Amino acid sequence: MYSLAMVRVENVVLVAVVALALGAPASRAIGPSRDPDYFVRPQPTPVATPFAPPISGIGAAISEDSGVCRIVHVLPDSGAKAAGILPNDEIIRVDGTSVAGFTIDDIASLLRGSPGTRVLVTVKRPGVEKPLDIWVVRAPIKVR
Repeated sequence: MYSLAMVRVENVVLVAVVALALGAPASRAIGPSRDPDYFVRPQPTPVATPFAPPISGIGAAISEDSGVCRIVHVLPDSGAKAAGILPNDEIIRVDGTSVAGFTIDDIASLLRGSPGTRVLVTVKRPGVEKPLDIWVVRAPIKVR
């Protein structure tokens, strides 16, 4: 009998908390009704939207291997393409900050930004002795 009473008390408390969360007045949440559906109001069915928030960046795919971040792919019609970023370029600095020891997510967040803003990407290019400083204009990334 005790355990049943304890469960009943928990159910009443749970119903009261749910009813208050749904916007029922406190007097109704703890009112005399024993109907379990008394406080349940129809809820709209959540609609999943296929749209993600727009992302702006340089328009290049990057990968990280053994602490080295490389450009894997440059999107056509992107800021990276227009600026001359190439696949296999190794990113060593973003806006003057060394990316040594950064995760790929950290580097990606440095490359993303508001459309129309510029970011300085310093890369090591295979076959080129000195690092290259390349200004890239960020733009919305078009997902196809």
